[in-house]
Amino acid sequence: MSVPPPFPPVPDNVGRAILIVCIAGFTFSIMFAMVKLLDGRYSPFQILLLRYGIGFGLSLPWLIRIGRPAVRTRRPAAHIVRAGYGLLSTVSLFYAVNHLPLGTVTALSYSMPLFVTALSWPMLGESVGWRRTTATLIGFAGVLIIVDPGSDMNIYAVAAAASALFYALGAISIRRLSRSETTACIYVFYNVANIVVCGALMPWLWVEPTGQDWLIFLGIGLLGAGAQLGFLTAYRGAAASIIAPFDYLQIPFLLLIGYVVWDETPRTQSFAGGTIIIASGLYIWFRERRIAAAAQKS
Repeated sequence: MSVPPPFPPVPDNVGRAILIVCIAGFTFSIMFAMVKLLDGRYSPFQILLLRYGIGFGLSLPWLIRIGRPAVRTRRPAAHIVRAGYGLLSTVSLFYAVNHLPLGTVTALSYSMPLFVTALSWPMLGESVGWRRTTATLIGFAGVLIIVDPGSDMNIYAVAAAASALFYALGAISIRRLSRSETTACIYVFYNVANIVVCGALMPWLWVEPTGQDWLIFLGIGLLGAGAQLGFLTAYRGAAASIIAPFDYLQIPFLLLIGYVVWDETPRTQSFAGGTIIIASGLYIWFRERRIAAAAQKS
């Protein structure tokens, strides 16, 4: 039996949270494409340093406006753990993005909702019924259709899959932190921790960017900050096991970007898998709406 959380749960607003996570997913898709434009010229840690440094700097006016009380915490250790998950996830993902097609990397990384569903009950005490579990597994089958795994699986594919596990742990951590911490507090501690860790490695990894690459880094920082705040808001507003499948929408976004920019022609199974994935996410949403409506009537 799970132990009840020591803090009251965040009130769910499922429809709004799903809309925000879809917009954030599209924003992240553009950011990943910009990372791929750098074509492996920079270490993933340098990309992360500039992504978080620029994004944090752009968000300072908002942080100053909301004031210091909004970023105070009594749980620094939990923030460090969450930052560690996020750093490992993003470094693994950026490493894979530079070596594999965008659609393949994203599809592999979206085994994440399976991990979220498995972890939501023991770590959060959230109820996950058999219908949502089945729908998530069907969505994962759609991912496998897109990936078409075989003997050519390599270290880059393993990195993308590992990114999914760390991302899921990060999503669970956000939900737990949200019971006592503000969105601004989670955002600040996560960014500062990543800036400190990545910055400490720069004496050995720094490569001076060109003028054009500085513009790409600026775009990565701006889009990354906006998408990160979107995901934080979404995971505060609804259960992680409900929100996670809608991250799948990044797959068609990135398939389209890969086709337009790099002429990565989507295969037939990519469209078939994408259809299954989106249908699975929509079923989970409709199922949750029915449960909520029934609870209001009773």
